[in-house]
Amino acid sequence: MSELLIPFGIHKVTGEIVEPEDAPKGRACNCLCPGCKAPLLSRHPKEKRYHFAHDSRHKDAKPEEECPINSALAVAMMVRDVATQAVGKILETPPLEVMEHYACCGGYDFLQVSRGASNVIDSAHASTKAFGYHVDLLLEVGGYPIIVDLVYKGKLPIIIDENSLQEKKAALLELDCDSFSISALKSDRNLRFSDAVLAFLLKAGERDWRFHSKTVSVLQKAKRDHRCARPESSRCVAQRNSYRPDSPVEQKPLVVKRDPVRYQCIMCHVEWVHDFSHGLRCPKCQSHLFARDIS
Repeated sequence: MSELLIPFGIHKVTGEIVEPEDAPKGRACNCLCPGCKAPLLSRHPKEKRYHFAHDSRHKDAKPEEECPINSALAVAMMVRDVATQAVGKILETPPLEVMEHYACCGGYDFLQVSRGASNVIDSAHASTKAFGYHVDLLLEVGGYPIIVDLVYKGKLPIIIDENSLQEKKAALLELDCDSFSISALKSDRNLRFSDAVLAFLLKAGERDWRFHSKTVSVLQKAKRDHRCARPESSRCVAQRNSYRPDSPVEQKPLVVKRDPVRYQCIMCHVEWVHDFSHGLRCPKCQSHLFARDIS
């Protein structure tokens, strides 16, 4: 792995992850590469951080260019290994804002589902089953389950039935392993890879909600509280009935003029300027659900 020296090996006998700080030098480490299973050497240089390297002279050596290990994959493997160490520590979760479109009048609102939070992790399980699915991590925070999906280039995100998540009041959080800071690790030769990855899991890594159980209730409340901008709409009975048929003044729909706003689709990463002359839609996926104001 060119961007990051091999940060750990797999012990030939126990199958456990071994960091170079805990391994004897050279072949005595008795470790295999986590990617290609080729024999490793443990290297303890004076100036650089400790690391593993492929043992090119070993009889079981494999061509290094065939090794699939990379920094994101190594991070994902280590996250699973250190997950239990996260119990009792603080997990930082991101804010979540959704957009609700009102078919009755063509209006919409941006609704705050979560402002982000810092909560203690009550329990943690790695590579386990949850609601009938195999998941990377299953955490319990504040009495609620949070599934953590470890994503990186080449790995498809997990798809879980949202009704199952809603029934269990569970959430699905995506953690982007490609966002791990290799430069920060390289700058501190005394920082263990496992410690850096634990901090990445708890706070440092880029994360987004793919499902939050509070979204449904927030959307339902918004619909109940909605005051339609087009009183003649058949779906806005309360507003329509407020008009007096004997009124001498002709009633007209309320038109709210707004300045153009720049939006970004958080799924497609497309940016565009919306002038509110028509419904809000991403130019690429044609959906309004993932649009956010970046003006």
